[in-house]
Amino acid sequence: MTALITLPTEERIILYLSDFKPLEDVYETTIELTQQGISQNVGVQRKHISRYLKKLVEDGIIKEKRCHVIGSKQRMKCYYLSWDGQVKATEIKEYIGNKKVKMMIEGNITELLFSEIDGATSVHLTLSDIVSEAMKADEYLVKENLENIEERKRRELDARTKKSDIYREALDAAWRNGVLTPSEKHLIDALKEHLGVSDEEHDKMENEIMNNIKYGKRELLDIYSDIISIIGTEPTARENEILVLLKERFGF
Repeated sequence: MTALITLPTEERIILYLSDFKPLEDVYETTIELTQQGISQNVGVQRKHISRYLKKLVEDGIIKEKRCHVIGSKQRMKCYYLSWDGQVKATEIKEYIGNKKVKMMIEGNITELLFSEIDGATSVHLTLSDIVSEAMKADEYLVKENLENIEERKRRELDARTKKSDIYREALDAAWRNGVLTPSEKHLIDALKEHLGVSDEEHDKMENEIMNNIKYGKRELLDIYSDIISIIGTEPTARENEILVLLKERFGF
């Protein structure tokens, strides 16, 4: 299978980010500019995307900034084009836009420039989406497939959300008693690999779960203090035994 067009991963990332405004004066943004969003929209596995982003940051093509992401409780690393990146994006768009590709429209095959494809459909398409579709096709683009890109993205997002929810529930159950045993860690690692959960996603979920556990421990510590105040400074042997068991059980 020979793709209708090929583009290095770095250039696909630049092309994708060119559809978004810089984040210098932005406090809140969407998940599309996180590693997760870039990975999903560019078609690069999460375990590889950080390496490409790091290289682009080092080269001064993109910038990294921690932003509050809508729907997330914590700030996350987000990415946007620098001035040099915007210049590079313009060059990439000109290069791709002047290339021709075959496209099926209403059952007929015609040849169009990449820059003409958006106008030939009934929806708005970014050049990044068109390129992603062309890299998966081997003969010609199909108008109906292009017009269904957003719907396919929504279905894929729903599927990824379900996987994320499953992993979150498993991680929450494993940490429920405040300790992750070696066997539980082994199972969590296997599930993480199977569901394609990134290190960033895992860390985010685990931090949230641990914060909840800490909050719960504070409540338990208040109860423990109340018990001590009721017992007094000279607990019986049996009362002392119970206090020791509580301390061990709840990790005081």
